[in-house]
Amino acid sequence: MTASVTVALSSPDTGASGRATGAISWKRCAKTAASGPVRCGAISVPVDWSRPGASERTRVHLARLPASDPRHRIGTLFFNPGGPGEGEIGYLLDAKTRKRYFPATLRERFDIVAVEPRGVGRNTPLHCPPPLDTKVSRFPTDQSKAAALVRSNKRLGTDCARKSGALFGHLDTASVARDMDAVRAALGERQVSFLGVSYGTMLAQSYAELFPRRVRTMVLDGVVDRSLSWRRLAEIDAVAVEDGVGRFAKWCAAHTDCALHGRDIPALLRALQQRADAGRIVDGARPVRAEEIAQAVNNALNMPPLYSGLASALRKVGDTRKFEPLAVFTAAKNPGYPAYRAIICQDVPVRDGAAKAFPDEVRRLRALAPTLRGYSEFWDIASGCAGWPEQSKWRPHAWRVPKGFPPVLLLSGSHDVATPRPFAVRVHRALPGSRLLRWDGDGHTAWGNSPATVATAVRHLTSGGR
Repeated sequence: MTASVTVALSSPDTGASGRATGAISWKRCAKTAASGPVRCGAISVPVDWSRPGASERTRVHLARLPASDPRHRIGTLFFNPGGPGEGEIGYLLDAKTRKRYFPATLRERFDIVAVEPRGVGRNTPLHCPPPLDTKVSRFPTDQSKAAALVRSNKRLGTDCARKSGALFGHLDTASVARDMDAVRAALGERQVSFLGVSYGTMLAQSYAELFPRRVRTMVLDGVVDRSLSWRRLAEIDAVAVEDGVGRFAKWCAAHTDCALHGRDIPALLRALQQRADAGRIVDGARPVRAEEIAQAVNNALNMPPLYSGLASALRKVGDTRKFEPLAVFTAAKNPGYPAYRAIICQDVPVRDGAAKAFPDEVRRLRALAPTLRGYSEFWDIASGCAGWPEQSKWRPHAWRVPKGFPPVLLLSGSHDVATPRPFAVRVHRALPGSRLLRWDGDGHTAWGNSPATVATAVRHLTSGGR
């Protein structure tokens, strides 16, 4: 059982070690042996950081895995594994997961602290319906269809806002970064190290810009370039997805146990989408849209271990014309997707009027990436956020950190379909003193896909990048 504890942030008690010991009441997280030395707590923070004295408050839950080698402890490591929409505490509670995700050196040298982002996991939950309306296309080809998409998004978002209360309007990365710094203060740490993966790289930028002197060093894996417009994000990502389809086809050609071995996979994907256009692929009694097939394929391309299952599912759909084998890869099957939509729409700048450009952009995306008709995660974001009632507060810009900001290591895969390499290259050019480590392979992020790259990242974190 997790203990929720309000923290006094102004003057944490300090023990003999010189670190805060009384600011957070750490208690066992659960009655399971798997949680081991991990302890849990919570802090109380303003819902609206712009008026902390007058705002409602919410609890942010956290967990800490103490350094297993306290004599050589470096400090505290914050991390965000991406999403958004999934909790962080679970990464620490399960013994197998924390050993797989955090190499031994990190577990020895750092207190690893999971700060559950607001609205996620054990925190006060959002109450949002699934942000998918299968009656409305995410790829509008004319202004009437674009207007219908905006109305659908607005209706779903308004329902989420009504049921979730004041928290709904304060889910952006700047608010989450301020929550994390409140935890840092409560821990009594002067500085923290930061590991940000995928969406975690967006959060890292907010934290670095708000609290640059609180950063010891950072590793960013699967980098998002927050200086780009929604158009450029979607265009660059669409090209990466087209490359990912080609990589999947090459993998299948090289593996005789692939269910589609010897088949022309791009041609098969085009044929399946054409069948969907004709209403000949169904989910129960409901005809499936071609873009649902594209979404399923795109999601599976993020993880090479899913390639075999993806091939089998595509073959079954082709044979049976039933969508069920592919449905497991769609957002509709992800319980965190409603929170994902509510959070990400406050950080990707898709504002009023953007949908008017959608028909032209759809044509451009389909020319850039014809196999999946321009689908990508960033188009899913853009098309899903148009008309959202709480719009992004973010104004696109490159990293703004002061001279002398600690070294940042950027990790970038050559065939990442969610955070393509051009994102990392642009951030590297804009961030003085950063280092870009490229790794060659498939899959989204080095964490889980490139052990050698992760090993270099661990050395960066332990050395401080120096």
